[in-house]
Amino acid sequence: MVGSCACGLLGAALLTACSSPGETLASTRETDAGDAGAVQPSDVVDAGEDATRSPPPPYDFAVKCTESPCVTRIAASGGKHACALLQDGTVRCWGANVSGQLGAGASDARPAPDYDATPRRVVGVSNATNVAAAGQGVSGSSCVVSGAGEVACFGSNAWGQLGRASAPSNGPHPDPTVIDGLRAKSVTLAGKFALAVGTDDRLWSWGMNDSFQLARQLEDPPAGPSSPPAHADRISSSVRGCAGAENSGFALADNGDLLSWGGGTAEQLGRTSSLHPDPIPAPIVLPGVTSVTAGTTHACALSHGSVHCWGGQNEHGQLGTRLRAQEMLPARVALPDDVHPVAVAAGGDTTCAIAATGELYCWGANRAGQVGVATRQDQSTPTRIAGLTEQVVGVALMDEAVCALLRSGSVACWGDNFFGQLGRGSVDTDIHLEAAPVVFQ
Repeated sequence: MVGSCACGLLGAALLTACSSPGETLASTRETDAGDAGAVQPSDVVDAGEDATRSPPPPYDFAVKCTESPCVTRIAASGGKHACALLQDGTVRCWGANVSGQLGAGASDARPAPDYDATPRRVVGVSNATNVAAAGQGVSGSSCVVSGAGEVACFGSNAWGQLGRASAPSNGPHPDPTVIDGLRAKSVTLAGKFALAVGTDDRLWSWGMNDSFQLARQLEDPPAGPSSPPAHADRISSSVRGCAGAENSGFALADNGDLLSWGGGTAEQLGRTSSLHPDPIPAPIVLPGVTSVTAGTTHACALSHGSVHCWGGQNEHGQLGTRLRAQEMLPARVALPDDVHPVAVAAGGDTTCAIAATGELYCWGANRAGQVGVATRQDQSTPTRIAGLTEQVVGVALMDEAVCALLRSGSVACWGDNFFGQLGRGSVDTDIHLEAAPVVFQ
C-alpha cells in the first residue's frame, strides 16, 4: 500500500530529479509533536562512514528495447497487482482485479474478472508517460500520467484515492477517469491517499487525511473521509519527488531536504517525533539524498552511495540491518562492501536495491520466496537475486511478489502467483523462487 513518485524510467525503484531549483521549505513548528527538528542518522552498521564512501559509478537506466513489446517502466507498491508502461505509450496491468485496478473497463466480460494472469491493456490509454500502482491485499488502485500531464486513475476509491469529485465508494472503478484540475509529472499511490509532483513542481495530495498525511492546512482533527486533489500547502518549496507509506508522506525538496510528515505509530518519520501524527513537514537529517521509497510502515532513501532505512516494527528484517531491532532514525543497510546501490524500492514489508553492476539485492519478508531464499524465512540481510539473465533497470514490489525490468525491455517476476501476479498466463498456489518472463500479448 505504498509508493514513490518518480520521473525516470526505473519503475518503482528510483525517485529522480525532475525540476529546477526552487524556494526552500518554510518549516515553522505549529504543534507539540516532539522535537521533530533535525536529528542525526542512526549509527547502526557504521552509518557515519557514508559521507566518505566513494560514489557509485554512473549507471545507465535506459531500456534498449530489444524485446517486443518493449516495457520502459513498471509499477507496484504492495497489493497483488502490477502495471507496465510500454514504449508505444500504452499500459498493461495484471494480477488481482477485485477493485477494477487493472483498468479493463466496465464492459470487460471475462469469466474470472477478479484477476488476470495475463497483462491486460488499460482501456482508453495511448500516450502514457508514467504509471503508478498500489494495493491493500487484493484491493488496489492504479494511475496513469499522460504526455499532457493528465492523471487518470482507476480501481479502489474507498478513501478518495482516485481523486474523483464523487464521494468515496467501495465498489470497483475499472474505467480510467481523469482528475480535474491536476497536471502532473508523476504520481504515487499510498493505499488510502495519493501524492503527485505537479507540472508546477509543487507537491499535490488527495485522499484520506486521518494522520495528516496530505501535508495540508486542513482543520484539526481532519474532517470527512477524504479530501480532493490540491496543493500540499504545508510545503512551500518545489519538490523533486515523493513517496508515501501507510500513514506518512515523504518529499525531496529542491533545497535537498528530505521531508517527512504524518505517521504516528511504527516510528515512520525518520526523525524524533511524538507518538501522535505530525502535520508539519520537517527534514530528516540524511545528507545527499537522491531518492526515497516507502513500504507499508517503513521507508528507505539512497544517500551518498548507501541505502538507509527506518520505521516499521522491522519484524521481517525489512530495514536490512542484519538485526530485527526497530530504527526511528535512518540506519544503513548491510549491503556487501563491494556493492554500490544506485536505486532502492520498497513494497509491503520487503525492500530491494539495484547495484551498479545491474544485479538486484532484496531483503525483508520472504513468505512467498520473494527475496529469493528457498527456506521462505524472512531475511534481515540483503540477498542477491539469482537467475536474472540481464541487468536490472527497474524493480517493483507487491506484497509477496517482485518484478524486475530488464535492460532489453522485458519483465521477469517471482514469488506468489495466486492472483496471477507473476503475469505468466496462469494462476497457481506454488512458490516461484526463479524469475520468469511476464507474457505480454
